[in-house]
Amino acid sequence: MHLLKTPASRLLALLLALALTPLAVIAQAAAPAPFSAQYRVLRDGDAIGQATLSLSHASSGEYVFSNVTRGSAGLAALLGLDVSESSRFRWHDDAVQDLGYRYHMQSAFKSITRSTAFDWSSRLITVRNGRSQQHYAAVPGTVDRNLAVLMLALHVAAGARGTVVLPVAMPDRVSQQHYAIATAPVAVRVPAGAYQAYAVQRSDADNGLRAWFAPPLLAPVRMEQRDGKGTVYLLELEHAPQ
Repeated sequence: MHLLKTPASRLLALLLALALTPLAVIAQAAAPAPFSAQYRVLRDGDAIGQATLSLSHASSGEYVFSNVTRGSAGLAALLGLDVSESSRFRWHDDAVQDLGYRYHMQSAFKSITRSTAFDWSSRLITVRNGRSQQHYAAVPGTVDRNLAVLMLALHVAAGARGTVVLPVAMPDRVSQQHYAIATAPVAVRVPAGAYQAYAVQRSDADNGLRAWFAPPLLAPVRMEQRDGKGTVYLLELEHAPQ
């Protein structure tokens, strides 16, 4: 998922445990249970909206992991800013297999839609942005940036600690993104309450994602994203996931 993508949204993708083994093969044996979690969204400390992260069943045994953010205060409310991201995947051989990703941003002045499709039979990824599209080879275990959040949650819950490498589908290539998972939990207080959570941070980029996961919850209790201008977007859990 992304936090707000313009300017508020964006998140990440798959893992190799310890000796850089591809994340998808280490995923838990049981498929994850559906959930829905509510968040408040802040920009540099000021509330600008609400977000919902959810995992749900879809048709044909597929799943949908979505992140919907709506502006409700400040400029985001004035612009009528809504951002939605959704990832379709199947649980295949006890692991996640990404099938597709869609991003849509709607405001009073413009609308943006992007998508990523995974063709595992031909190992091809297709990224569409407006009228343009890009094709490139898929790496086993690759996921989109939205689904990466769920993958990190699954691996924290399964006991993964230390450095992990996530193959993430970018606009023109698969990016091997490095993340550091804390070896011990820390106390994190959010509107939903106090949690003992493991910090996860992008370690190969200054403006990468930071997230805090409190197993067995798959929904992060807090997520932080910095853009290229130093603006900080924060999601904090408002209500315990259902």
